[in-house]
Amino acid sequence: MRGLLLRAALNAADLVARMLPRAAAYALADLAGRAWYRFAPARRALVTANLGRVTTAIGRPAQGPALRRLARRAFTEHARYYLEVLRVPHYSVERIGEMVSADEWDDWEKVFRGGAVIATLHLGNFEPYGSFLAAHGLEAVVPVEEIEPPELYEFLVARRATGRGVEMVPLSRARRPMIAALRRGGMVGLAADRDLAGGGQPVTLFGHVTTLPSGPASMALMTGRPLVAAACWRIGPERFHARGWLIAVEPSGNRRADVASMTDAMARRFEEAISATPEQWFACFQQIWPDLDGSPS
Repeated sequence: MRGLLLRAALNAADLVARMLPRAAAYALADLAGRAWYRFAPARRALVTANLGRVTTAIGRPAQGPALRRLARRAFTEHARYYLEVLRVPHYSVERIGEMVSADEWDDWEKVFRGGAVIATLHLGNFEPYGSFLAAHGLEAVVPVEEIEPPELYEFLVARRATGRGVEMVPLSRARRPMIAALRRGGMVGLAADRDLAGGGQPVTLFGHVTTLPSGPASMALMTGRPLVAAACWRIGPERFHARGWLIAVEPSGNRRADVASMTDAMARRFEEAISATPEQWFACFQQIWPDLDGSPS
């Protein structure tokens, strides 16, 4: 019964998001984000603490009204992401592709056509970039975290890039299809700013120790494909801008050391991307640093 009610609620939200004019839909998302900020004190405290570490490292106000405004904005930006998850999949691949601009695309297209590991982060909304790639005839394999309840997982997968040049596979069974795709010259896209499995590579992120997944670097080294760190910022309603950084590290001959060096270089690019728009880094809604407690359940 609970599953049926959840499906009905999700389908209703999907209908409302699709039918509203764009301006009204984003206004509703912003209202929901502000309400979420107000009525979720534990999550608000965590987001504020995480963003405080970012702003301290980049020289922006790390306390007081400025930090509170940034945290409140993070809630509205995250609500916009959820709106886009509902709304954008109803558009054609070509229309979504037109929403995205990309730096140095002619050069990156040549890299991607030879196969690449793309390490993304929970920033802005990277999913329209998948459709941008599809609009250019490129395909990728993307692992998906198997969240609970299953009705929500199925709903989100159905509305993401499946059928748009992106093959989504459950995270627990993703390794073999990803390696196969890379070896045949395809691409793999991995969200790599949270160590979901644990046991990742230690790095320093904004001046504090955490871990990031070593999988992107390991797969790039194993298959001989380049590792690319990439971000896609929201620059307006249904408008996005993407940028990539080639992670080039001189090989040492020691696989473990090379993985560590590449993951650290990836972390530096993630810092650069997050620093541009910290409020769009929705990974900050979860615990990032082990010593910063208080993640809501």
